[in-house]
Amino acid sequence: MTNEKNVSRRSVLKGAAVAGAGVAGGAALLAGCGGKNTDPVTFTVRGTAESGVKIAQAVNDAYSKKSGVKITQQAVESDPFQNGISQYLQGTPDDVFGWMAGWRTNFYASQGLFHDVSDNIKNLGDQLTDAVKQGATNPGDGKQYIIPTTYYPWGLHYRKSTMQEIGQDPENIATWDDLMKVMEATKKKGLVAYPMGNKGGWEAMGTFDVINARVNGYQYHIDLLNGKAKWTDAKTLETFKYMAMLVPYMNANKNDIEWDGMRDLLLQKKAGVMMMGSWFANDFKAKSDADYNDLWIVPFPEINPEFKRDSIDAPLDGICVAHNSKNPEGGAGLAEFWGSEEGMKAAQAAGDTSLYVNTKMDTSSYDAFNKQKLAVLAEAKNIMFFLDRDCRNDFASTVAGPALQNFLKNPKDVNKITESMQQQWEALPAL
Repeated sequence: MTNEKNVSRRSVLKGAAVAGAGVAGGAALLAGCGGKNTDPVTFTVRGTAESGVKIAQAVNDAYSKKSGVKITQQAVESDPFQNGISQYLQGTPDDVFGWMAGWRTNFYASQGLFHDVSDNIKNLGDQLTDAVKQGATNPGDGKQYIIPTTYYPWGLHYRKSTMQEIGQDPENIATWDDLMKVMEATKKKGLVAYPMGNKGGWEAMGTFDVINARVNGYQYHIDLLNGKAKWTDAKTLETFKYMAMLVPYMNANKNDIEWDGMRDLLLQKKAGVMMMGSWFANDFKAKSDADYNDLWIVPFPEINPEFKRDSIDAPLDGICVAHNSKNPEGGAGLAEFWGSEEGMKAAQAAGDTSLYVNTKMDTSSYDAFNKQKLAVLAEAKNIMFFLDRDCRNDFASTVAGPALQNFLKNPKDVNKITESMQQQWEALPAL
């Protein structure tokens, strides 16, 4: 089972990008933004980065001004929040929180822990493409439990000035051999060639995903994450072989720092190319326009000529409402506002550099980095939503994450690690 049904992943993001190209003008007033419910609403920001908190506050303030609803906002560390979401939702959760599409939503929605926002999706009308709506649909019951807001590519990020200073041009990384040459040259200059912060267990998933898709193709990757291929298969072990080649170019404390530690290595000009989703660019923008303008992204290189660079991780993010919260109806109104043109413009004005799924957003005015993100996305014909969203939660977080940490610690243990992964997959309860 996959987290999508009868929908092309490619169409989900292609539809969002094309629909927004050159579109201007305001959207219709939201039909259901809070309705008659003016009770206070609570909001959890997933992540404590100053830029993200500022953006969330701007959107929430805009909604308060529009609706008269008082919103109380809190920010929490992302990884503990993600890992403890089940307990959180069964306790006394805030009404609204930022979240992720795919299994990360559908798994808990099927347990009755997320509030149905299908009506709010309908209220947004043509502001969301049919493909984006389908990408947010739970295949179990055909309803939506997340309002999509943004998406982003995973790719090799670097500072243009840093690479120029050491005489390297990542734009020329077309093949694995090209990447290895840049890795070696960067390491010789005393920089961390391939920074990694995998304390959360998910960060290295992006590297695994793209290598598996490059070596074995998109379909094999999706099959592996859904039990139709095995972690002990020779094809999977080939993916780990390539991943092991990158470990010598990583920082020694790779399992001791989180994603922001990896980001800081890049921000402080201590690193070469970083495999990450572009959502972190807001932190560069928050530091200075010069830092943001120095940031660039290129696709991960080809490994197997059969598959070229035809697949990419491009997760779909959005806003969810907790079913057991004090005011889920009021929360749904706020979530709807986040997905609207008005809400996204409030985020953009506060410094958000994200790619928006809303069709009313004008992509023709995007800055150079955002246009490059679209170009990187356009090259791929297959869209992956990331390992912890393309795979069931009770495997991704509890098995795959720790397994990748163990692999980065000692790649030679790959057979033992993959055998354990396969055994744990086979022991999972049927869905």
